[in-house]
Amino acid sequence: MKRLSNLVFHLVLGSLILATLILGYHRANAQTSSRPPMPGQSQQPFTGAQTTPQQSAPAMPVPDSVVDQARDQNEGYFSSMRRPRTSGQVQDVWDRAEPDDAVYATDLCSNCTYKIRTREFMVTVVELPRGEIIEAVDLGDDGGFSVKPRGQRRLAVRPSGYGYDTSLVVYGKSGAVYPFYLRAESFNSVNVPDLVVRIEGSVLIDSDPAVPGFTGVLDDTGKSVLPAMSIPAQGNKSAAIDTAIAGLSETNPGTPDGDFVGQSPFDPNALRGWGEYDLWGDETLRPETVFRDDHFTYIRFGKRWKDVELPTAYVVVDGIDELVNTRVQGETYIIESTRPLITLKSGQSFLCVEYTGDAA
Repeated sequence: MKRLSNLVFHLVLGSLILATLILGYHRANAQTSSRPPMPGQSQQPFTGAQTTPQQSAPAMPVPDSVVDQARDQNEGYFSSMRRPRTSGQVQDVWDRAEPDDAVYATDLCSNCTYKIRTREFMVTVVELPRGEIIEAVDLGDDGGFSVKPRGQRRLAVRPSGYGYDTSLVVYGKSGAVYPFYLRAESFNSVNVPDLVVRIEGSVLIDSDPAVPGFTGVLDDTGKSVLPAMSIPAQGNKSAAIDTAIAGLSETNPGTPDGDFVGQSPFDPNALRGWGEYDLWGDETLRPETVFRDDHFTYIRFGKRWKDVELPTAYVVVDGIDELVNTRVQGETYIIESTRPLITLKSGQSFLCVEYTGDAA
């Protein structure tokens, strides 16, 4: 009897423990289902039943860019990274270079190709002749070189690397075509690059609005046809001419001591050419009078000298302008040449001075 009572007691106790475990299990499930779902999980509460594949939430879509990148990386293609240059790349060639080594000046040539040496990490400036305006540019390799305009007649050329070459063709408004050969060398090249390439000379364009009255028309001799400009004090000797002669006689404008040109003492009696000059161009550069002797051309600005920006003088040799030596004596601008055609240039302004007298 006693054994039977113990058996019943243990059965009841086991039932109570089992009931307690089941109740705790359901409470735990209820608490878990109340938590917010993790990303990608279903929003539905837990029901205790297994979910079939048809009942699962749809997968998040994968962007095409991710698929393409994964495919490229699987084949070994990874994007490049831009990293700073290392030290030790200072260009030693500049330690030995002369000041003018990187400036290449060449004469204007209708049948020439201009050769240019460029250098990585450096810019080269190409300057066309005076009076030219760039209309178009053709570059053979626009991946290895870049060309950008810098004004009406200048271009900035820069290689993207080294060890290759290409061609550059520039079309001018004057009708001229300028062919260039470009070569790119490395930072440690033994050659000094061309930082400035200048084509000397000048060209004429059919019209130039910067110069009043300029038409660009050429006569049979190749000279520009422009309206003539009158000069005060032409003809007979006037007070202005007498003043000019007196001023030059007092200051003795002969060849300066030490000049490489042979000594030429000033002789007032050798002055001539009064009224025998034709002028055309910018009115702001018009002088008071022009005359000459056997060695120099004298351009007198008189009282207007203080208002005139000192111009640069050129003489025409074989159709090309060449720079000529000049100096100032009082109010007279002395040009050390007696060439028949002289051009004065100041900024965008110019004045042509042509001698029409005997022995022109």
